[in-house]
This record gives sequence, C-alpha cells and structure tokens, in this order.
Amino acid sequence: MAGERDDEGQGEEETKDPAEGKEPSETDASEGTKDGDAGETSAQASAQTDATEGAKDGDAGETSAQASAQASAHDEGATTSAEPPRAGAAWALPFVRIERALTWFESRVLFLVLLALVLSLVIWISLRGLASPVQADNAAGTVFRGLLGAAVLGALARFGTTRAKIHDETKRAIVTIVAMAIGAAIAPAWRKVGVDHFDAILNWLQEGSALTLFGGLRGVATRLTLLAALIGSSLAAARSKHINIDVVLRFMPPFLRKPVHVLGALVTATVCFAASWGFFDYISIEGFGQRNDLSASAKFVGVREGSSRHFFLLRKQIGLDLRAAPSVILSGVRWDDPSRMNGRAWNTWLDESGFREKFTAEEVELMRAPKGSEDAPRVPVVVLPSENVRGLLLTDMNLMWTFGLFVIGLRVLLRVVLVIAGHASVEQDAEEPDEDTDEPRGPVVEEGAR
Repeated sequence: MAGERDDEGQGEEETKDPAEGKEPSETDASEGTKDGDAGETSAQASAQTDATEGAKDGDAGETSAQASAQASAHDEGATTSAEPPRAGAAWALPFVRIERALTWFESRVLFLVLLALVLSLVIWISLRGLASPVQADNAAGTVFRGLLGAAVLGALARFGTTRAKIHDETKRAIVTIVAMAIGAAIAPAWRKVGVDHFDAILNWLQEGSALTLFGGLRGVATRLTLLAALIGSSLAAARSKHINIDVVLRFMPPFLRKPVHVLGALVTATVCFAASWGFFDYISIEGFGQRNDLSASAKFVGVREGSSRHFFLLRKQIGLDLRAAPSVILSGVRWDDPSRMNGRAWNTWLDESGFREKFTAEEVELMRAPKGSEDAPRVPVVVLPSENVRGLLLTDMNLMWTFGLFVIGLRVLLRVVLVIAGHASVEQDAEEPDEDTDEPRGPVVEEGAR
C-alpha cells in the first residue's frame, strides 16, 4: 500500500510537473511571440531602412550617373566647340611674353590715337560751325549753334533737376526736353556772336600754327585715321583675324592646316616687308629728294637728316605758337596781325633759335628778312628756302606706312612661331586669351588629333 501511495504520489508529482511546466511554457510562448513580433517589427523596420537607404543610394547613384553623363556630354561639346587647354613648348614662352607686351602696348596706343582723332574732328567741325560767316548762303552756323544750345541747356536742366531732388523721371524728362527745345530755338538770336573771334582761331590753326605743318586740322585727322588703321591691322594680324581667304583652309584635312597656315603666313610677311621697303624707297626719293641710285644706307641717312630738320622746325613753330596763343584764343587777335612781329624781331629770333646749327649759312641768310625791310611786318611762321612749310610733316607722317607694314610683318612671323610651338591655333573660331588677364595656356590639340 505504502508503495502504491508512493507510486501514486510520484505519479501525481509527475502529473503535476507537466502542468506546472506547461504554464511557464505558455508564458514563454507569449513572451516569445512578443519577442518574435518585436524582432519581426525590427526586421521590417530594418528592411524598410535598408530599402530607403538603397533607394537613396540608387537615386544618388542615378544622379551621379546623370551628372557624369552631363559632364561627359559637356566635355564632348567643349572638345568640338571650344579650344582645349594649351601648354605649348617652353622655348617659345619668351615669344609669348613679347606678343602679349606688343598687344598691350598697341591697344593703348590705338585708344590714344582714336581719342586724338575724335578730338581733332570735334574741334575742326565746331570751329567751322562757329566761324561760318553770317552772309554765307548756308545755315551751318545756325544749325551748329542750335545743336550746341540744345546740348548745353539740356545738360544744365538735367543737372538742375538732380540738384533739386526731383525723383519723378517723367518730370525730369519733360524739363530736359523743354530746355533743349529752347536752346535750339534761340540759335538765330546769337548767330552773329563770336564769328570773328572763332574765325581768327580757325585761321590761326589752319594757316599759322604747328598744325599747318601737318596740313591743318583736316590733315591731322586724315593721318590719325591711317595710323589707327595700321595699328588695328597689326592687332588683327597678331590673332590671325586679318582679312584672308580661308575657304580652302576650312575644307582641308586637319593635319594639313598647320603647314598650309604657316606657309601662307610666311608669304604674307614677305609681302609686308617688300611693301614696307617699297614705301620707304618711294618716300625717300619723292619726299626727301634722295637720288634713285643711292644705296639703302645712304637713303636712310638722308631721310634721317631730313626728318631731323623737319621736327626741328616743328619745335620752333610750337615756341611761336605759345607766344601767339593767349592773344589769339583769348582776345581773338589775328595771328598775322602786323603788330605781332617785324623783320628785325624775326632776324633776332632766327639768330637765337639755333637755325645755324641745322642749316647752312646760305639757307639761314635766305630765311632772314632782307635789309631795308627790318621794320616791315613779318608773319610768325617758320620757313624753308626750298620747301613749302604747309604740309611739310606729311612726308614724315607718310613713313608710318613703312613702319606699320614692317610691324605687321613681324606680328605675322611671331604668330607663326606661336603656332609651331603650340601656343596658338590655326582654327578660325579658336578662342584667344586676353592679354590683360590670361596667362599662356596649355597644348593646342588640333581637330585632327581629337
């Protein structure tokens, strides 16, 4: 019995144990379920995060790919449309610096020449308008005074409205237009004002001043125009932008373009040098009286001596102009007024101005006022015994053709050196560096090489 009870007890215990074990397992299952749900949630969240990051990475990769494609397309477009970086031969860098220095200098000189050209034309036209005789059968004097009055009163009205702090642009425009109309309308009222005064100034500049040696204001404007054209041609030749027939070059195979360009440039430089000498030879014979059979060195010496005498006369005439300017410009006194100079004063001026150092005794004697006419009025203008002083320096100014064509030939040769060294391109549409900002750039890759 006792054994049965023990067995029953043990059976109960064994029966209870699974029950007791079952309760904890349900708890564990519940907890396991929670842990599973949490793990699943975490896994889902991780998967979503990974998916999001993947999508971002995909977008970033796609964006990077697009950017790379765009950059590649841009590079390809740049290769076909723009000049690639240049890094020419190192031995040509001094020539690059020379080319940039010449371009810098010529561009500044061209600006000054154009400024002087505009100024000379403005002065000439203004004086002719203001000095136009009243009895002349034209309205030039009235028209010029109308334009001048409109410009002056319009500028004053504009300045006055600004000082008066009138911010309404419509009102300011109306006031300015009215002032300009008044300035134009009152021109006939002062048509006779200053005619004699400005005529004295114009006559002095044209006939009795240093400008007379250049042919007057018109002669100065003409020579400045030619000088501007020559400087512009030199600047164009330095970039191969001068007028040329490039149809054959454009349709030529790329590997032949550089040799053909170099050959054409050499021919161009040869023509420029030949024309330069031709102009000099002609001017030395026709302008400076050199014999045709003289050697080149003898002609150079003759031209140098003649130019030295001409510019000596220019300096002396400027000295006379400085004496005449106050009375002519400020008072309107005629430059050839008899009271200004007589023969005795002229002879004294010749003796004190160093003419005997530049001219022979016979030439100086011919320049002097003859005996018996020392008290007679004398025109204060330099003279030469065998030449007309009006337009005297035009012969010297014509030498600009010689010098200008020679410089253009040098610029063409310099361009050839830069092309051979890889610092310049033969392509007509190639971009050129700015001489003020850009440094010499890297190797020229010709279209054939690309």
